[in-house]
Amino acid sequence: MTGDELRSKLYPTLIIEEADYVGIRTAVHGCRVSAGAIYQLHRNYNHPQLFEQGEVYVLDDDSRENYAVLLLCATTLYTLKEPSSS
Repeated sequence: MTGDELRSKLYPTLIIEEADYVGIRTAVHGCRVSAGAIYQLHRNYNHPQLFEQGEVYVLDDDSRENYAVLLLCATTLYTLKEPSSS
């Protein structure tokens, strides 16, 4: 799926448990992600006593697990599902 196809299917969300992707609005030097890019969110379930829904990370530009992106960078969370209209 190309970037434009992906962007057309994403819906913003405020709930991290619903999020499938994260858009980087501004990146911090040394965080190894690109501003304006969208990254797929992955979850690490190795510590269920701390992270019930899994610890969230992205694979950064160096293909390494980056757990600090949501803490250090200005981001927007996205989901592939259309928000419910209830």
